[in-house]
Amino acid sequence: MHRIDHLVLPVTTLKLARARLTALGFTVAPDAQHPFGSGNCCVFFQNSTYLEPITFIDRVAVDMAAAEGMVFIKRLKRFAEHRRAEGFAMLALTSDDAETDAAAFQAAGIGGDLFAFKRMAEMPDGAKREIGVRLAYAEHNDAPDATFFACQHLAPDVLFQPSYIEHPNGALGVSAVTAVAENPADFHILLTAVTGQRALRATSFGIEASLGDQEIAVLTPAGFRARYNVEPPDPRRGLLFAAFDVTVSNLDAARTCLGDAALCHGDRLVVKAGPGLGAIMAMRAEQNG
Repeated sequence: MHRIDHLVLPVTTLKLARARLTALGFTVAPDAQHPFGSGNCCVFFQNSTYLEPITFIDRVAVDMAAAEGMVFIKRLKRFAEHRRAEGFAMLALTSDDAETDAAAFQAAGIGGDLFAFKRMAEMPDGAKREIGVRLAYAEHNDAPDATFFACQHLAPDVLFQPSYIEHPNGALGVSAVTAVAENPADFHILLTAVTGQRALRATSFGIEASLGDQEIAVLTPAGFRARYNVEPPDPRRGLLFAAFDVTVSNLDAARTCLGDAALCHGDRLVVKAGPGLGAIMAMRAEQNG
């Protein structure tokens, strides 16, 4: 079973993303630049998930990488061309072996492109350590703007530094991702293949994959409104990632931290998409027991 690893969230600038996320009570790691022209400023969590706000920093390098067929950059560019500068473009799922996952995706008829790279990461003390990933991508013709991929980390211990995973808002990690589609059942096979969870739950609002204490759901626009009380982005007859839930240690403390940015809806504090964070975010209390 593949669990949620991280979310790829295109932003206009890292400065804007850092300001928005900091205002929402997150600790944001130092900016980093990739060798193919993109850059990020990540938010890491105790449960080994993270947010990856990302933008294009070196357009020449980005265009060159796209021309050479680099799948990560090509799909980010496609998202920007089809949608907008900010949003929720990709969902990374955990992987122990990206090559095996690529073969499984190919067998399921959903692609299987492989991509790998390494870079140096800055530690809290200023030291540099090498990190890297191997990625296996899935592809679905009816979901051109929603990319799933399996992510095998080569140095996971380097990413989750103690000072990076402590957040003023009490955030513990991503617990759910919600996509929107006019007909969620069209993506049953895709969701099964990418998660490895064959027993999906079907409701009148959509389909859901339970991944232990995490969940990935594909909901109709009506189902999305019922869950978040916010208008979803238009999936345009396809599939689009639209929201994510973050578990917090204390919802009242999170509410104080979020202030006017959050709307109360059921057991969720909902933050609408806006500059610096183009996806809807909800916070929920940690479930004990």
